[in-house]
Amino acid sequence: MNNEIEHLVATLDAHPEPLHADYTAEVRALVRIGLPALPAVLPLLMAEAEITRLRAQRVLEGVTRAWAAEHAAAAPQRAWEALWQAHGAYDWRASAAARAAAAARWQAWLAGRGGAP
Repeated sequence: MNNEIEHLVATLDAHPEPLHADYTAEVRALVRIGLPALPAVLPLLMAEAEITRLRAQRVLEGVTRAWAAEHAAAAPQRAWEALWQAHGAYDWRASAAARAAAAARWQAWLAGRGGAP
């Protein structure tokens, strides 16, 4: 993991936006980085703090939406929705077991794209 990603993940909850607590400057920066950020973000899907899980979900959503838009021949929103459902439809409020299952599916998906397992 590079230093920038490491710093952004470590400070994910540091600067919440006043009108959107689920977003921080760090969330937006990690989304811009894209797939290379996910190996460091995916473990946060199992964080104890709900707000951290929510922000990690926002990163995952943003990165995978951008990926779907790049790779979908048509209808990128539908392509992303299908991708999200196929990988467990992660929900930060779900039970630990449901979150773990979805996180494992996303880990496998990322590994299939050359990301860290």
